[in-house]
Amino acid sequence: MNGRQQDVVLANMTTVTTASFRERVEVAAAAGFDALGISLDTYRRVVAEEMSPKELQAVVVDHGLEIVELEAVFGFAVPTAETGVPFGGGLAYTSPDDLNDFWAMAELFGARHLQAVGAFDRTDLEPDVVERFASLCDRAADFGLQIALEFVPTTNIPDAGTALSIIEQSGRDNAGLCVDSWHHTRGANDLEMLRSIPSRRVTMIQINDGPKDPADPDFLVETLHHRAVPGAGDFDLDGFVDAVTEGGVTAPVSVEVISDDLARLEPAEAARRCYEGAIEALARK
Repeated sequence: MNGRQQDVVLANMTTVTTASFRERVEVAAAAGFDALGISLDTYRRVVAEEMSPKELQAVVVDHGLEIVELEAVFGFAVPTAETGVPFGGGLAYTSPDDLNDFWAMAELFGARHLQAVGAFDRTDLEPDVVERFASLCDRAADFGLQIALEFVPTTNIPDAGTALSIIEQSGRDNAGLCVDSWHHTRGANDLEMLRSIPSRRVTMIQINDGPKDPADPDFLVETLHHRAVPGAGDFDLDGFVDAVTEGGVTAPVSVEVISDDLARLEPAEAARRCYEGAIEALARK
């Protein structure tokens, strides 16, 4: 941490378009980031095409960075009947191979948290959702990981209130929320709901910006193509940051800007804009 309360992280999905993982690390470090996020798909691709796991970790450390966030376990609450995969300790359709790779990544990188997301295109929560989530937390705890449950408007965990209820009922110390300014603004957009989150339950903050009115009527299309760098859109980021950091929250701030416009920039410039936008947003709190 570079003299700040919160590490600033370059999220895995942020569209800083580099020719290699090594270049992504280089531009992130040059921009000022403290850490990186990585997904299971990215990890597997890099190991298959570029370098070994140990070499990957060495590149990150050699540039003064660390990998703190792992993405993501999806649909842990989906009924077994719909997936064909037996209930297995909190996961309905993350395979054993996927799970084992997450644990290996946690040990290799010393990552802090693993992101979890509900089931898309459904609204009902199953009766055993708390049991499933608690079991996932228990398995993650063996590897020193917190579970950051992210609410997404088009899933069955659509808002902070729903996510917090699951977390609190689980009773697990390593259970927390991933609070994303995009999903907050495009979803409930309720600052009081964010303020209701106990500071100890804010595990991960994702920050980005966007237009006041959706750039596309399809939520997922807009989410995956039209986000903006913090400060370059119309979101109430001042209100968001104030609400989610109330009570001395020091969770890492992950800059997640998935944008066709950002992807067209030179990688170093894209990384610089993301970092500086996040720093400016945090400085105003």
